[in-house]
Amino acid sequence: MERKIICIVGPTASGKTGWGVKISRKWGGEIISADSRQVYKKLDIGTGKDLKEYGEIKYHLIDICRPGEHFTMFDWLEKARVVIDDIFSRGKTPIIVGGTGLYVQSLIEGFMLGKSEIRNPNVERYKREELEKKSIKELQKIIFKLKIENFKLDLNNPHRLIRAIERAQSGEITTKKKPDFEALQIAIDLPRDVLYQRIDQRVEEWFEQGFVEEVQSLIDAKVKPDWLEKIGLEYRTLAKYLICHFDSTKSVEKSFKRSFGFAQDDKNKNHGDNEFEDMKQQMKFAIHAFARRQLTWFRRFPEVVWCRDLKSAEKEIEKFLI
Repeated sequence: MERKIICIVGPTASGKTGWGVKISRKWGGEIISADSRQVYKKLDIGTGKDLKEYGEIKYHLIDICRPGEHFTMFDWLEKARVVIDDIFSRGKTPIIVGGTGLYVQSLIEGFMLGKSEIRNPNVERYKREELEKKSIKELQKIIFKLKIENFKLDLNNPHRLIRAIERAQSGEITTKKKPDFEALQIAIDLPRDVLYQRIDQRVEEWFEQGFVEEVQSLIDAKVKPDWLEKIGLEYRTLAKYLICHFDSTKSVEKSFKRSFGFAQDDKNKNHGDNEFEDMKQQMKFAIHAFARRQLTWFRRFPEVVWCRDLKSAEKEIEKFLI
């Protein structure tokens, strides 16, 4: 029997989970999340987990790490390959669903992590603290100098660039091994104005569902500020607002305040509903920009099939599976 997987990708708030659930029901599938943040427990609202939407459909690689833990693309790849084999062994179809394009592409292209036997002693070494102070352009120059060219990087993501530099410096290399399955990638192609409306509606729903409390609980749990800063713009934006706008004697909040660069007298300012709404609007615009970057990523790959509706996607899947 041929091993075939289906990937449902696309920008945030485009409806990937809904499509994945319906496709899983129709073709006897199980869902594997390809979302770099849904792996974390207690990050529920701001990552759009929508666990109730899965219903009876089995899902994997959600809520497998604690907040603050280090989890990489290669960690995800290792676990995803085990799950894929397990799903195939039970006669089911793996359905990859998520917007972290790097995860999906690395799986399809068969990326593997290994160690180089040859180390260049003349290569300049950089510490994490040095790299974090550099601009994106400076990080890109280092990437090119280290000749990291066999790895598809998001060159506008400083966190990804820093991790790639650290891997190269430690002697880790990325290789490829052809996967033992075929893959069909389907991307949800919504009109831009519709996508923005969905994003804005989702943000409003987050705050109705308790997003403020979710982020405050992470702060109270002493999650490291640099981790929360990097985990995603929704959490970063709201954490900055909470720390800046509410007086607290908790040392962890003072630590966050210093990390995010707020002046000490900010906490004494009088803030009201207008500032809260401004913060939400800032978040919406930032997610719009993030969605555009996701679209740019997926459009890089000619094999991705773009579908405006589920019916056309199901036709592509039927041709692929039969």
